[in-house]
Amino acid sequence: MYKISRYNHFQERPDGKYIAYNARSGAVAIMDPDNYAAYENLARKIESAADSPFSPAEAELLKQLEYASFVYLDDYDELEELAFCHYSARYDATSLGFVLAPTMACNMACSYCYEGNKKGRMSDETMESIVDFVRRRGGHLRDLSVGWYGGEPLLAMDIIERLSERLIRLGQEQSFKYEASIITNGFLLTGETVDRLLDFGVDSIQLTLDGPARVHNGKRPLKNGRPSYERILENMAYASGKMKIGVRVNVDRSFNGEIITEMLRELDAAGLKNYLGIYFGWLEPSTTVCANIAESCLSATDFSKVEIEYFRLLLEEGFRIGKLPTPVLNFCVAQSSGGFVMDHEGNLYRCFNHVGDHDRSMGNIRDQLNYNHPNFTRLFRFDAFQDDLCRSCDILPICMGGCPSRRQDRGVTGGDMCESWRHNLPDMLEIIAQAKLQEMKSAVKEQS
Repeated sequence: MYKISRYNHFQERPDGKYIAYNARSGAVAIMDPDNYAAYENLARKIESAADSPFSPAEAELLKQLEYASFVYLDDYDELEELAFCHYSARYDATSLGFVLAPTMACNMACSYCYEGNKKGRMSDETMESIVDFVRRRGGHLRDLSVGWYGGEPLLAMDIIERLSERLIRLGQEQSFKYEASIITNGFLLTGETVDRLLDFGVDSIQLTLDGPARVHNGKRPLKNGRPSYERILENMAYASGKMKIGVRVNVDRSFNGEIITEMLRELDAAGLKNYLGIYFGWLEPSTTVCANIAESCLSATDFSKVEIEYFRLLLEEGFRIGKLPTPVLNFCVAQSSGGFVMDHEGNLYRCFNHVGDHDRSMGNIRDQLNYNHPNFTRLFRFDAFQDDLCRSCDILPICMGGCPSRRQDRGVTGGDMCESWRHNLPDMLEIIAQAKLQEMKSAVKEQS
């Protein structure tokens, strides 16, 4: 017999159709009223454990629902399998992930930056230690992922090149896959730099725009006080045809719909509309360095409301919706034994927000790893499957308990602990459905 998934979400649309979503598989579908009525009848039969046979139409629908994980055989425990997959990823020794800062220096002076005014470049000794660390594990690695960040990592492009070349060569020698990405403010992302990054395996970029030119240039000026926005857009125009670009917009109380619309129209005028995945970042006072912005930060509930408003604006202005409620195995690097955030000196951390605070380090790349170090266990130990609220949550597969640092370091509880999906999933599903329907209509027009 079958069971109904606890991760199913059904909601009626204004046109009378229904959105069907399963958080375990990430499957999304639009059902017409007849299909939804057939599903409800099928669900009643399953839940009542009746012996009445399924009709041919019900049997066909059941096959489709089972494929997308909306139903499953009753000898299968979906929570148990989810936990197994999570723990397998948590302790996976075949995957290694580094978030590396070749420098902590930056060319910008953002008021909310948690890193403060740091300096320093990665030494040859630290690079050698990274290569040795990977070489010792390379024999059983399946993949190595590197994310470059800083500071502004492009201030140390020579280090990125030298270290990338050695890691790529190791992958070829030891037969593991190498992939890389970069977080950059985009000001130094010239055409020449884009081509060089591609040569060294970097094929995706995350950069930040804090509104249209007049707002961004006030929030994210260069250290010499000059604006940065116009140069960033010029650089994005070249990179957009060659790399995947994600644009983060850090949202606080100073933002409104007019500001977002103005930014979107500037991006459209620059020819970037069809090349960007835009999402909205929840600006939080994560450390004492950025505590001065606390009053301007939104609560989790308030952020989830404006996030919906801004995604609707994306839809109205013809931008694609890049944020999807996708299942994850771990929330972040802090929940992985094979993931590390590293500063330019080789100090290892469990969270971006801790970088540079040596009291939060779990050791150095030169030393033997200590998985019993309190700075490792403090964030690693949280287990969503041992938490009653998380275990019973119908969106657990797309959240996995939320941010460990927010929970452990800042003592956040209740609704503020949850990701925005908890507060706005129905609205986001409707926006995603509208976006998919628009894409389908556009594809039909192009073919006709």
